[in-house]
Amino acid sequence: MHVDPYTTRLTRGNAYWMARIAQSVFIKTPSHAPDEAGILKDLKDEDPDFIKVTGADKNSAQAILIEHRDYWCFAFRGSDEMRDWLDNVNAFPTRILFGEFHRGFARSTDDVWEPLFERYLVGRQVDRAAGRPRPIFLVGHSLGGAMATVAAAKLLHVDHPFTSVYTFGQPRTMTLETARIFNNEARDRFFRFQNNGDIVTRVPSRLMGYSHVGICLYIAQDKRIHDDIGLWFRFLDTVGGAVEAASAIRLDAVEDHAMIDYLDAIRAWNREPG
Repeated sequence: MHVDPYTTRLTRGNAYWMARIAQSVFIKTPSHAPDEAGILKDLKDEDPDFIKVTGADKNSAQAILIEHRDYWCFAFRGSDEMRDWLDNVNAFPTRILFGEFHRGFARSTDDVWEPLFERYLVGRQVDRAAGRPRPIFLVGHSLGGAMATVAAAKLLHVDHPFTSVYTFGQPRTMTLETARIFNNEARDRFFRFQNNGDIVTRVPSRLMGYSHVGICLYIAQDKRIHDDIGLWFRFLDTVGGAVEAASAIRLDAVEDHAMIDYLDAIRAWNREPG
């Protein structure tokens, strides 16, 4: 399996490696910062063309910039503290960029974005001098998926190109009207994986005005992946308000939310014919 860095469409190889990266970002130091050396070793053990990992850690937000021979990838880490973002004033939308985004998710993204993007810009200058620009991917699981979404919106806002976004078990991140603007620009290169009953994907509630973006890849109970979850599943999502209360969420106990479950399903998908 390999990454096709110049295609914006969904590919199984791209999905696998983005899930693999989203899993690796959880490798951390005793202080909970990204373990740059550990992450790089983990990735290079499977693909020696990974070059460097740069980490960012501020407040409760962590992210990395990965340099591969063929592409750049911004990867954002989920956190058990996501419950706090959903359970207080941070859950309300704030107006930034081209619309309204979840305040807590936007703040977490801001905490780590600038140093990583500045590091990328330095690398881009080297790419340009070499006549070989490398494209950008963005990935994340849980809160990290929400942060990847806000980061993609930042790039859209300044018309900076990126190849695609892959998220796993992410919560809703922006209001419906903002989601319509986002989807008009990037729906077909945003791939949002949802594992069966992962309730994190159902918060914040639609009743608060929030909406998902991109193309949903639904992982059914049998671990098969579907790109059209159908009206029945959408109905279940609509009536699932009883589990949308943020106070009911404990990330260490939520069935179907673990990143390894997403990665295992995508590995199985890659073994299927066709």
